[in-house]
Amino acid sequence: MRQVFLIVSILCLIFLIEVSAVPLPPLDKYDITGTISEIKWYPQKTIKGIPKMSGSAGYDRIMPAHFIIKLTNYEGIDSETALRITKYINNEAFKDNDKPEKPPFILLKINYKKPNYLKKGMKIKVIGYTVRGDEGGTYTYYDNIVIY
Repeated sequence: MRQVFLIVSILCLIFLIEVSAVPLPPLDKYDITGTISEIKWYPQKTIKGIPKMSGSAGYDRIMPAHFIIKLTNYEGIDSETALRITKYINNEAFKDNDKPEKPPFILLKINYKKPNYLKKGMKIKVIGYTVRGDEGGTYTYYDNIVIY
């Protein structure tokens, strides 16, 4: 009986590892307008791969320099997608049981080398924003940023 339990447990663990390696579901491109209420810039860094991991986690990769911005008074995206994108950037931004009708903010990751490009209080439009990723990280892309 113990051996059966052990085998079933190992199979469940293998299944969970395989499921967690699935890439993020694809998102369309969105044009998102809002006001930057919080901002933090991170320099480029290299992340070492983890041997035998699937997807990008198995390879050395470069995380480009980027901002994490909190946009308030945003528009151009529905509530469900705003919540989904925010959780991709920071899974703890909202509590699991806290699903506001319209989240009060959205978090965006904006790749950019210069730390003084964006500032708190700016109204911006991020054109063609999308998120991709897998167990190795979350990667964001955009076509352009318009500063008002």
